[in-house]
Amino acid sequence: MVNFFQSIDAVEIFDVAPRDGLQPEPDFIPTSEKIKLIELIADAGCKKIEIASFTHPKWIPQMRDAKAVCNGITRREGVVYNALVPNLRGLELAMECGLDEVVTILSTSESHNKKNLNMSIDDSLREIEKINSVAGKNGVRVRSYIATVFGCPMEGNISREKAIELAMALEGFGSYEISLGDTTGMANPASAHTIPKTIKGKLSKAGLAVHFHKYHGLEFANNFAALQAGITRFDCAVGGLGGCPYAPGAKGNTQTEILVEMFSRMGISTGINLERIYAAGKYGQSLSTLLTQACH
Repeated sequence: MVNFFQSIDAVEIFDVAPRDGLQPEPDFIPTSEKIKLIELIADAGCKKIEIASFTHPKWIPQMRDAKAVCNGITRREGVVYNALVPNLRGLELAMECGLDEVVTILSTSESHNKKNLNMSIDDSLREIEKINSVAGKNGVRVRSYIATVFGCPMEGNISREKAIELAMALEGFGSYEISLGDTTGMANPASAHTIPKTIKGKLSKAGLAVHFHKYHGLEFANNFAALQAGITRFDCAVGGLGGCPYAPGAKGNTQTEILVEMFSRMGISTGINLERIYAAGKYGQSLSTLLTQACH
């Protein structure tokens, strides 16, 4: 039986709306509007923001202005700004922009990894090991996503052992934090509790976060279940923006402002101003064509 009264005083919120939230949008969003979204999220008190992706524009055209976004924001003391880098070239571009943290990604599913990254899982591991090596030599921290941890739209259920294996490898490469991704909202409160708890127990150095996508509100139950497993780091996106362009059925991310309010009502501190994060979410939604289409 899960103890639903675990005492946790504070959690960390990692807002991914400017990157993961906007990347699937079909209409290009002007750089100035992306920068405004980032500033609004920071204004609300969010200390960790994923702002861009240094992916080839052919694959993610929405992120073709990554360099301009990184160079256009006002860097605030105490706020971590990072960007997704799929390869060493992406890392080089991120470092040219002065970022001191980057994000890597790979999947537990061979099919999704090939669709998303155009390489096998083994090839991804080799590339991420190189990224960690170069980043470490240049004082850049690496955060790593593992996608499809709770299920794959192409392969179905994924062995928990695969996620453990990848998490251990990423920790060995030097990633300071690993985020477990529920790429298409296939998690349930039981898996959202047991899988993170199991993996957390295996890690000795890296921190662990969860990254749940929308599924008719079930994502909030999943975040709560992960909290009860001892997870205190949560990925989400203002406005509930997002989805994966290469995962059939992927919907938006857990909505930051509602997750923050949920924690606030529980007496758990996030350091984020509710009124301001709701304003950021409203602005983020105004940029989205996908959300407009979903309402019709």
